[in-house]
Amino acid sequence: MPSVGITGNVAGGAVTGLTSTVKINGTSVICIGSVVASHGSSPHAAATMATGNTGLVTMNGLVPCVTGNTATCGHALAATTTVTIG
Repeated sequence: MPSVGITGNVAGGAVTGLTSTVKINGTSVICIGSVVASHGSSPHAAATMATGNTGLVTMNGLVPCVTGNTATCGHALAATTTVTIG
């Protein structure tokens, strides 16, 4: 199963998590809609996470992102946690 993304993991640029009460190692979880730090010109300047784990898991009502999910710029998330979801 793929690892769940947390604030600071990278999808071209560092991604900011969206969960307010669900934390992994004290850090917010990356979900669909999380902002990816600018890492070049368009489409890399204003990217957000576009795909997430489409299973039954939600966190704060949001769909979490895992390793391999992509941002609107086309980069894949490289999650680093030991927490996995399927």
